[in-house]
Amino acid sequence: MATIEIYAKPSNLYRYRPLGSKLDQEISALLGGYIFCPLFSEMNDPMEGSHRLSQRFSGGPPDSKRQEAVDDALATTGIASMSEVSDHEPMWAHYADQFGGMCVQYNVNALLRGLDDTVAITRMIYSELEPILAMDRSTPTEKARHCLSSKTVRWASEREWRIFRDGRGQASYGRAAAVRKILLGSRTSPAGQGRLVEVGQQLQVQVSVMKVEAYSMQFTTLYQPPKKEARKS
Repeated sequence: MATIEIYAKPSNLYRYRPLGSKLDQEISALLGGYIFCPLFSEMNDPMEGSHRLSQRFSGGPPDSKRQEAVDDALATTGIASMSEVSDHEPMWAHYADQFGGMCVQYNVNALLRGLDDTVAITRMIYSELEPILAMDRSTPTEKARHCLSSKTVRWASEREWRIFRDGRGQASYGRAAAVRKILLGSRTSPAGQGRLVEVGQQLQVQVSVMKVEAYSMQFTTLYQPPKKEARKS
């Protein structure tokens, strides 16, 4: 039997975050080495988790228990959204506090090294129809993650990836040095900029702030960590 393999993965993924009243919360996540995963019911799309049942899956009383198991798994799945792109204007507006938030660059290989093996990272697919749950050997958790890995094609420009964990909470990557850059929006407050520069200094990562020029975004560096000296042979 053939298998589906993914041979190409992005080098980096980006996470758009609001600041403002959530500044301390976001700084805690950066310095604590984790990404917070809310439940899918807290997501902004009411179509999240939509699915259809195959004829075999939906027939008969025993199958109602299978559906309940999937519903329970959906209700207890923690999700964090990321993107392949950092220059998506609608995401800056919707998810980064109307350009007053930030976009954090994470190195994918470092994330994979640091995250627990119960955590999964998946690429979203975009379709005109919701996914079908079939009668197969997959677990309720796998079926729930299948449902949560699909969205309508109207979201396709976001080029989303997701982190899944069991339950609401922290997906910790620890000391894996997964954060590589912090990009601040053009409307990030001076106080917020100052706090994030301090974070950049502690993590030794670049911090830049956006300047909007007509229909383009340019970034100016606020903090650049010093280059590490090469080891002497």
